[in-house]
Amino acid sequence: MGSSTFVRMVKALALVGAVTAGAAGVAQADPIKVGYVEFPPYSYTDNGKPAGSLIETLQKVAADQGIEYTIESVPARRLMAALPQGELDLFPGVKTAKEFEGTTLASAMPIDTVEMNAYALNEAPAVKVKEDLSGKAVIALNGFSLGGWRAWMEDPANKVTLVDARTTEQALALLEAGRAPVFIQWSKPVQTALAAKPMPALKTTSISSTPVYFVVSKKAPGAEALMAKLEAGFQKLKASGALK
Repeated sequence: MGSSTFVRMVKALALVGAVTAGAAGVAQADPIKVGYVEFPPYSYTDNGKPAGSLIETLQKVAADQGIEYTIESVPARRLMAALPQGELDLFPGVKTAKEFEGTTLASAMPIDTVEMNAYALNEAPAVKVKEDLSGKAVIALNGFSLGGWRAWMEDPANKVTLVDARTTEQALALLEAGRAPVFIQWSKPVQTALAAKPMPALKTTSISSTPVYFVVSKKAPGAEALMAKLEAGFQKLKASGALK
């Protein structure tokens, strides 16, 4: 082999190595951008850090699948625009926003269910719609919009006497003390409170039940592959009992 041929081979191999390294750099995706809304106890900011049951699910699935991400709290209206436009890649939440139609992918299985209940003592409260609360005293926590129910209850025209509570535990104590006949709250914090202090006389009426999903922007890099990882990780951890 002549020296000129050898030099050409070395240059060719160097070029192949550079192309391969470049391809590897492309394949190494940047962290995905996750947005969440302030919706305690499912997703919210606690002392500057994301928290809540949906955030915990995301953290466990991402760790299992080696998914790197950045995460930020985003106002709902901005999120509805940012996800379809690809400014955000992933949202753990509802998939039904009209802005998501044709612009996002949703996991095949729900990752959680957001349930809101009415609670009373001794017999289930007859509450299915807001109007059922008219003329009643109702316990509700400060800072919880309750899917629009609190704003409706605060309207004087609807004749609801609101009894405010700071925590779910305090609300249950107020209910037990007879301060109001009905307590409206999301199910998860009530379940947590009852695990520490059971109330056998507490009865429940379901007001609403909304499934939530991993929702991925179609403009996210490798959107389908990302969704496949999220679904695989969720199913694996769910089957193992690592996710409740």
